[in-house]
Amino acid sequence: MLAGALYAGPCTVLAAPLHRADIAAEPTWVLHVDCDALRPTAVGQYLVSEMEKPGAQAGFAAFKTMFSFDPRKQLHGLTLYSTANGTDDGVLLVSADFEPERLVTLAKAAKEAQNTPYKKHVIYSWIDDRRKATNGVMPRIYAALQGSRLVVFAQREARVAQALDVLDQAAPNLSTSKAFPQLGARGNSAVIDAAARKLDLPDSAPNAALFRLAKQMRLQAGETNRQVTATLVLETNSEDLARQAATVVQGALMLAKLQKEKPEAGRIAEALSLKQDGPNLTAALTLPAADFINVLKADLEKKKN
Repeated sequence: MLAGALYAGPCTVLAAPLHRADIAAEPTWVLHVDCDALRPTAVGQYLVSEMEKPGAQAGFAAFKTMFSFDPRKQLHGLTLYSTANGTDDGVLLVSADFEPERLVTLAKAAKEAQNTPYKKHVIYSWIDDRRKATNGVMPRIYAALQGSRLVVFAQREARVAQALDVLDQAAPNLSTSKAFPQLGARGNSAVIDAAARKLDLPDSAPNAALFRLAKQMRLQAGETNRQVTATLVLETNSEDLARQAATVVQGALMLAKLQKEKPEAGRIAEALSLKQDGPNLTAALTLPAADFINVLKADLEKKKN
């Protein structure tokens, strides 16, 4: 899980520190990536070098032409959160050096584009071809501009409206809430900053058993002195539940070490340590940046094949 979060965040966005006032007051989960902190690191420099290879350059050139900004340099923030457990309840906030008029033009030209006035905003939507139809109805993507540098995305129009109310300070936000007090704390330099609670996952979901044992989870990950570090803290209601969680994690680590066809998974598993402190279980990862880069390289090669 720690490695997965590190993979997912740095490879995709250039971000800024988390702003609690941008998030609804009582989120179920929050995930933020700060690539301003990532760029000067060894892992960050490797990722930038991959983006600058000829094959990737063509894709970025096309993206820049269409959207009038370079995501490698001009994306400043990406925050995902949800106030519910539904798979379509999440909200994505993207802060960047956009040209608002260009984005509006693109939204209006999208497949089966629609727009709905909402207070002082306009919520745009279009067909999402990447997802399958439900009961004959194609899913849509909903988006709205908040000012000139922030775009709100969601799979439901109501979620975009609620997020706009939070951003306009017309609804409570996380800065006045007791939820996840360490998120966005001053002096926090983590590349990935995430927390979750009240998760009700289906049995088929990966690690569902582990998540149900925890009442709250906290993840921080980054790189210091060319060492990739990550810490996942699971808070449970009792020492017994924490021991059960430790058993689940140990089993997963053992399986990872036995996967000869995925040596990079075994390397990550070897670098993880577990510690129980009463009802809390902490999984800590420390891995030389060079080794982590090798894991990333192996993952990229598999995707190419």
